[in-house]
Amino acid sequence: MMFNYLDNLKRPVYNWYPYKEGFSWRLIDRCISLASQYIDIHSIGDPFVGSGTTLLRAKELNIKSYGVDISPFAYLLSYTKTRNWNFSEQDIQEVQELNIEDIDGEVEIFFELFPLSRAFSKSNYKMLKKLRYWVETKTELHLLALIRAAMEVSYIYKDGGVIRIRKRNTPSLESIFKKHLIRMMNERIVGILPEVEMKSAFEFDRSVDIIITSPPYLNNIDYTKIYGVELALTTLRRDYSTIRGRMMSSFIRKDVDSDSILPIKTKYLEESFELFRRFRDLLHGGILFYNVSNSIINGIYYEIDVELMRLMEEAGFREVKIVDSIVRKTNINGKLYRARESLIMARS
Repeated sequence: MMFNYLDNLKRPVYNWYPYKEGFSWRLIDRCISLASQYIDIHSIGDPFVGSGTTLLRAKELNIKSYGVDISPFAYLLSYTKTRNWNFSEQDIQEVQELNIEDIDGEVEIFFELFPLSRAFSKSNYKMLKKLRYWVETKTELHLLALIRAAMEVSYIYKDGGVIRIRKRNTPSLESIFKKHLIRMMNERIVGILPEVEMKSAFEFDRSVDIIITSPPYLNNIDYTKIYGVELALTTLRRDYSTIRGRMMSSFIRKDVDSDSILPIKTKYLEESFELFRRFRDLLHGGILFYNVSNSIINGIYYEIDVELMRLMEEAGFREVKIVDSIVRKTNINGKLYRARESLIMARS
């Protein structure tokens, strides 16, 4: 269950957003247990913070933590889940009594792939524009609840690295938004407040005792597109080229030929090595835990974990080993493949 984000859906705050690329809070406990055999742990870092599981579990365990992510949505998600929110009865009553018709403004929402109105019923899309205007003067928690509710009532279906539209009967955005927001306003996890910044993993600059992270996998998923609706609702921007330019190189187009794979894979490994050198300098005798998956591209199996372990050793890490792994089945163009997902441990 350590590699499975579904485990988080059973726990308050962890389940504020179904971020399937995340890992279970149990993986954090496993890493802490392993690291405790060698060092005392007073701080934890995560340079690809994603949905914030590392920081949230650290907070729950009263351990100081620091994380970064270049994605505005991942930052919003991690920041919101790890704050010490304190809402009054009046705040909750305001949500309960909110009448969308009384909201006197709306926003325009720009989405790269298609007009976002296609992803919602006419009434829900109108509500979405009004509610996005309303939450602009509220808290990050209000915005996250709206994004959660919007995706729940949308026609969007995420199929691997592709967004598809599947029209269906959907409930009212207003009722789903209020349900999620009121629940979230009543949930909290207490502990040492994590620090979260919106910047690249290549700018991670905090000395910590252990790093627990999972980088983008080398695959055909462009995370700025598969989470494009969430990004659009978070930022209200038109363009994400700047963000893409600062992300780790991991995206391989589905139509890429075999000769083009090698340069992309090489770039991925070069950037990984750059990160390992940075982590090695920041850990000062600490331990790196790196959750990564092997890749299947054009029917060819790439042992990315083995190559990353070699690079960790070249960067100065020692006792590099796989401490946990799972073999996942995946269907690609009607053919069943198996790929290993690994948790690598490396001492600095």
